[in-house]
Amino acid sequence: MEIQSQQAVVRPASTAPAAGPAAPETGRRRWFGLLVVCLGVMMAFVDVSSTITALGHIQDDLHVTASMLVWITSAYSLAVVSLVMSAGTLGDLVGRRLVFAGGTTVFVAGSLLAFLAGSPGVLIAAQAVMGAGSAAVLPTSLGIVSTSFTDPHERTTAISTWASCSGLGLAIGPVLAGALLEHFSWHSVFLINLVIGALALVLTPLFVTESRHPSRKLDPVGVVLGTVMTGSATYAIIEGGATGYTKAPVVAMYAVFAVSLVLFLRAELRHHDPMLDLRLFRSSSFSAVMGVAAASMFGFVGVSLLGVLYMERVGLVSPLGVGVRLLTMFGPYILLSAVASRLVRRLGFAATLTAGLLLMGAGALALLATGPSGGFGATWPGLLLAGCGAALLAAPSTAAAVNSVSALQASMAASAVNMARQLGGVLGPSVLGTIVTSHFPRNLHHRLVDAGVPGAQADKVVAGATHGGSTAGLPAPLARVLGTAVPGGFTDAVHLGLLVGGIALLVMAVPTALFVRHKAPSR
Repeated sequence: MEIQSQQAVVRPASTAPAAGPAAPETGRRRWFGLLVVCLGVMMAFVDVSSTITALGHIQDDLHVTASMLVWITSAYSLAVVSLVMSAGTLGDLVGRRLVFAGGTTVFVAGSLLAFLAGSPGVLIAAQAVMGAGSAAVLPTSLGIVSTSFTDPHERTTAISTWASCSGLGLAIGPVLAGALLEHFSWHSVFLINLVIGALALVLTPLFVTESRHPSRKLDPVGVVLGTVMTGSATYAIIEGGATGYTKAPVVAMYAVFAVSLVLFLRAELRHHDPMLDLRLFRSSSFSAVMGVAAASMFGFVGVSLLGVLYMERVGLVSPLGVGVRLLTMFGPYILLSAVASRLVRRLGFAATLTAGLLLMGAGALALLATGPSGGFGATWPGLLLAGCGAALLAAPSTAAAVNSVSALQASMAASAVNMARQLGGVLGPSVLGTIVTSHFPRNLHHRLVDAGVPGAQADKVVAGATHGGSTAGLPAPLARVLGTAVPGGFTDAVHLGLLVGGIALLVMAVPTALFVRHKAPSR
């Protein structure tokens, strides 16, 4: 079955509250409602980038181990990926505005808990709570946009605005977090979410119209199996990257994933109103779009993380300085995301998405020009290319998925594409970050031994360096060797991560060019 062209008329249901023609006031209200739900989306992405910016301060203050540090950011992603499909279904059943507001409330509560956290365990739990809130905010916000704007052209423009706000959240997160970290502790970073969330909660009942699926039925088996399936796979990816993929708990989680996947597919194919209509994936185009959505966040979050690590660990840049420098990547993302719908109308989805993957892949590979000096001159071209490429992927991939289905399936498609994006967001830092953290000790050890440091002493130095130890107290000759070996070894590890990420993005461009056959919506 080939997916519908975006030039086809989207079939709104007469009973769907937001699907019919709007009066002038309602039309203006739709755009105000769009801005309100975009606040929720921005809040969700601010947390991602601001937490990454604050990781160094969190590790120093709470004395967090490397494996536990991974979970401070990954607990958020695990909750989002595990719950996003279920939350989208819940929004269809009880009301998207209601679930959006509920998710925002949960997110604010998690932010408050993170602000008050005094131990790694509490902070990880707070991130999981925020992830649960984000899982409700993301699909319902996109579902609200999709049902409010039923014209394909308007919908693509609205989704471009939605995607721009996710980029805006990623962009302002490091800047605001860096400014706060200059004067306050890392706890203050989570106040950003409180302010944005409170504003969204106040404005939601004023401007966002309630909508729900008129005939959707609960699929409890699909909800449970889908949550177990995505949660087990995500946990295995994250924990495997931190401790090793052959560890017994990781292997057990992959077994759980395999069993739950088979049961989920069987249950969804038999259910008359499934949580996820698997028939959509009969279209090679729709399946390719899901791959693009995952690859876009894999590259965007992964390259961002490696850029942050490089600037902090090699360039020794302050958190505020890192945030400002990242605007080289996030600025073009915001600007181009706002006009991505025009590019889609001119070039079509296949060309736009392929170009985005090629640009982002080229940006990752361009960052291989960075050296152990940590200078920004070799860093900004790669960040710029990656940001431009990401802008051509976020909104067009989401619009391609949502515009390809009927209005009644818009929320389902929104949940599916959000799950794919969040899975990519997990894979990016988990895979690429693990490459860096696992290869840095080896690189450093080799460099120390090559410089004449005895093997036993090199082991001790590597153990201290990988846990953030300083060179104070070391003999002057060893301190000098370490001052050269650490940035060199870390740069080599970052380069390997960038090489893997860049190649993955370029490879994904091939099926995108071959199978995505959507046309741009015409006026």
